[in-house]
Amino acid sequence: MQQDLFYQLGEKSTDGYFVYDIIDCTFLYFNTALASIWGLKPEDISKSPTVLFDRVHPDDQVLVGYCFQEISAKSIFRKYEFRLMLENEDVKYLKMSISQISGVQHTTLCGIVEDITVDRQNKILIEMINNRKNIALEVLSHDLKEPFGMMKLAASSMVNGIEDKDETYLSEGLSFIIEMCERNMKMVRSLINKEFLKSSEVEIKKERTDLVWEFRDLIRFYRRSRLKEKKNFSFNCKADRIYIRMDSMKFLQVLNNLISNAIKFTADQGEITLTAQEMEETVLISVADNGCGIPVELRSTLFDRREQGLKRGLSGEESHGLGMGIIKAIVDLHGGKIWFDTEINKGTTFYIMLPK
Repeated sequence: MQQDLFYQLGEKSTDGYFVYDIIDCTFLYFNTALASIWGLKPEDISKSPTVLFDRVHPDDQVLVGYCFQEISAKSIFRKYEFRLMLENEDVKYLKMSISQISGVQHTTLCGIVEDITVDRQNKILIEMINNRKNIALEVLSHDLKEPFGMMKLAASSMVNGIEDKDETYLSEGLSFIIEMCERNMKMVRSLINKEFLKSSEVEIKKERTDLVWEFRDLIRFYRRSRLKEKKNFSFNCKADRIYIRMDSMKFLQVLNNLISNAIKFTADQGEITLTAQEMEETVLISVADNGCGIPVELRSTLFDRREQGLKRGLSGEESHGLGMGIIKAIVDLHGGKIWFDTEINKGTTFYIMLPK
């Protein structure tokens, strides 16, 4: 009975399930997901189980051999991680949970194999990003030290004996401070944009998510903020729940970016509306505002993944087109589509279509 349940679970799982007879050196059972993970045909594994070992990364074959000996000799439960080297030289990272099970006739190994390639590659990339961040902070601290010292010196000179300074002297001093601030703000902004673009390369990790709950919580955040005094935020959805597989953290970055842009380009007391509509195989999400609209000359290149000079917000907020390129990249990673409708002085609506 328990064996049947294990087999049924294996047939429904994307992880690899197997039962291996140590004495006969044959598989009593393995699911199609195991063959898929190894990039092999099921009949090839049945005919010669050693083909699995052949695809283990050369640098990990000694480790896998030792692990096999350990688990075969002891009735213990272990988790092992190792790599595969596929025919196209792609590398996969696997985690195997395995235990020795005493059967009626022979002792068997029963296990589950999980493809953790995305997690491991993300971890490696995050470490690289953190290293670049540390270097960037060191560069910033060094390059900003002198400008800040010069601004402090200029301000001190203006304060000392200010009653004796004429307007020209004070004006020149203030202009110098403003120029230094703008120059260094551009340097900081450029560095942040480049690091943000690199961080978007981290692959997504999809999990079952209730969109309605996430979106209501997001709008609730904006309604509780000080922005509620200047903008009207609303959420529209006919369904009580909409479940979808997605990387909720990254996708909320998309919505926050779109809402942030809507805030910048919508006048006080303007309307910003988040909508979710469930369809048969997809979900349509939109962020709409009744702001100033997107200029015609910027529309065709809005989603380019390069820095663009967008106009400032209605209250003078800085805005750069890099974020829109990252938005499209994240939507693409979800297998979705993004587009917009806009009209000058009427508003803009961004649409995102995601598969369930």
